[in-house]
Amino acid sequence: MADYENEETQGFKVSDKRRFSAEGTPDQPQEPQKQQQEAPAQSQEAPKDEPRKKERGPRAPVEFSTLITSLAQTALFQLGLIRTPDMKEPMEPDLEGASQTIDLISLLELKTRGNLTEQEKKLIDDTLFQLRMAFVEMSK
Repeated sequence: MADYENEETQGFKVSDKRRFSAEGTPDQPQEPQKQQQEAPAQSQEAPKDEPRKKERGPRAPVEFSTLITSLAQTALFQLGLIRTPDMKEPMEPDLEGASQTIDLISLLELKTRGNLTEQEKKLIDDTLFQLRMAFVEMSK
């Protein structure tokens, strides 16, 4: 109990690691640069056990249509209608998961109503129709 009381009277130390000053301007900390310079040089070669990562160009901006397409592919996968290249057969349908994914797309349609372009509205409407029909077919 004496140790606990001793800790209470000592308090604690707070270290501010934010990258901006109180005025909102970026800080230029000197310590991380020193640490980088002092760090031993590492071999430029990738270890033989690890596969090399493919170098990719800049990523395309994420758009609403990309989100809807991604969710639609997830739902189709959950329905067992598509498979990954390493799968020999489609997986068994997860109707509950597919239903939730379709409901999520429907929720996005509801919450974005009036804020979509004509192309985005057509995409989400067509996607929902096709997914709902596929769900009904797989539920039989």
